[in-house]
Amino acid sequence: MKNRWSIIVGTTVVACLLVYMFTYQARYDQVAIVTTFDKASATSVQREPGLKFKWPWPIQKVTRYSTRIQLLEHRLEQLQTRDGKSVAVQAYLAWRIDDPLRFFIELENLQAAADKLAPLLSEQVSGSLGLHNMDELVNTDPAQVKLADIEARILAGLRGQLAALNWGIQAEHVGIRRLVLPAESTAKVFETMRQTRQRLAASARASGKAQAATIKSEALSAQKRILAFAQRCAQSIRAQGDQEAAQYYAVFNQDEPLAIFLRKIETLRTILPHNTTFVLDSDQLSLDELFGQGTLQESNLATPPAPAPDTNR
Repeated sequence: MKNRWSIIVGTTVVACLLVYMFTYQARYDQVAIVTTFDKASATSVQREPGLKFKWPWPIQKVTRYSTRIQLLEHRLEQLQTRDGKSVAVQAYLAWRIDDPLRFFIELENLQAAADKLAPLLSEQVSGSLGLHNMDELVNTDPAQVKLADIEARILAGLRGQLAALNWGIQAEHVGIRRLVLPAESTAKVFETMRQTRQRLAASARASGKAQAATIKSEALSAQKRILAFAQRCAQSIRAQGDQEAAQYYAVFNQDEPLAIFLRKIETLRTILPHNTTFVLDSDQLSLDELFGQGTLQESNLATPPAPAPDTNR
């Protein structure tokens, strides 16, 4: 019985070893390179996941690569901007294996790829930042910040280099992770920002003064036009009034006493309807004495005057 179980266990172990030696498995997010005596060809690339067969080592060997995006973080490096200011920058690169066969031939593993990519990323970051001033990296106005343009330029440069080197690597994204300003650079940046704000404030004040002067000039011009128009209208009305007055005077001159009398009657008609009270002496006061313009004829005085009208209405 003991020998029986020993045989079963031994057979199981041998079977497991044979399966391990003659098969391999690749996950859905992996690609496998199967080499024969350390040589790879186009048929060595296995992209389909699942259990597959192979010859045992040292005849064939399996190298698996992840198809997911890899992340390379660049070290914090101090660089110079175009205007001579220092800034410490840390960038990162997201990349993936585009051609597993070329990657295996040129680099073989991920650590070798990271070692090769780091200098390229550093070169592109340094060259791109050197084309921009400090205020294009740090600014209170978001429209003046050019970080997106810098990242796009770095990515384009890396893609061009990787295409020329043909390592089987595709650069997916480049980003600026950290921007650290040294103490002396921070003071210079703040001073530059202060001067910029002062310049903008002075420009705004100058623009406001110019607009105020323009508004005042337009208001004075409008005032002169309105006054001139009013004076022309007043002169026209005055001339019309003088013309009508001349016509009235011509009529009055034809019979001056009658005109005065009619004017008195018109005045009475105007003032009597407004609750006006007249106290008249029927023995001594006549119509002419009421207005202080002489006396009536003696024939009119001989007639007894009529009682004073009651104007309390």
